Amino acid sequence: MTDDFTPSMTALLSAAARAAHPIVDDAPHLLDDAVARTLCETLHPSPLDYQLAHPEVPVLASARLSSCVRSTYTDDRLRASDLDQYVMLGAGLDTSAHRLPDDGTVRTWLLDRPGVLAWRAHLFAQAGLPDAGTPVPCDLGSPRLVADLAGAGLELSRPAFVTGLGVSMYLDEAAIRRTLAALAPLAPGSQLVLDHILPPELRDEQGAAHATAIAVFAGGAGEPWLCTPTPDVLSSWLDEAGWDVVQQVDEADATGPHFWPRTDALRPVRLTRLVHAVRR
Repeated sequence: MTDDFTPSMTALLSAAARAAHPIVDDAPHLLDDAVARTLCETLHPSPLDYQLAHPEVPVLASARLSSCVRSTYTDDRLRASDLDQYVMLGAGLDTSAHRLPDDGTVRTWLLDRPGVLAWRAHLFAQAGLPDAGTPVPCDLGSPRLVADLAGAGLELSRPAFVTGLGVSMYLDEAAIRRTLAALAPLAPGSQLVLDHILPPELRDEQGAAHATAIAVFAGGAGEPWLCTPTPDVLSSWLDEAGWDVVQQVDEADATGPHFWPRTDALRPVRLTRLVHAVRR
């Protein structure tokens, strides 16, 4: 790698968690992310090795649940939306575009910092995989966010489906609100799915333990959590930016029927909340 690459350890661990889920956890499974598995297997040592060796460790099990629930939740809402413009904010190693039909009916844009996108392209090339989506180098919170997307082909006259998964917790309040405001040029009917970390007083015991473990790792890796708003506060930020909340749900409640109870290491965790909103 060169100085032009900006690796994200949290993106790697999320990809490893998605890759490990159908291997180490019992059925039913939320998704089978073969692309993430291939990406992880190109690295030595692979972040997937830790998941496969220690699936019972609570922080690793919680990471599998969180990464897979938010991906499945987004996939389901994207399919139900019938929208054909898909924007990933903070794309990292998100592989959801690879689960779309390969008939070209949905066009995808990958927005992230230039170095992260270069690192993503490098990993895909190493893995011998073609990536899906148009890279758009841009910092989240930039007022040019939508203008840069339009310059890359996004049609502002038509609604888009936008995701921001695993992003909000690494931005401070001002940056989150700037990002929401920067999406104002999107057409009415556009949809947004994002996740956020609950504040300490709303976490359960397992959520608090997971947060402590993640804080040690992510903070040490230069990616600490900066903002953990309550659901009401985040709803107010979305409302101010022109978004109507359709649903807010705890991750453990977004798994669908028949997922709980489990006999493997997965346990419900109250730490992360999923939000689905529509542009008015």
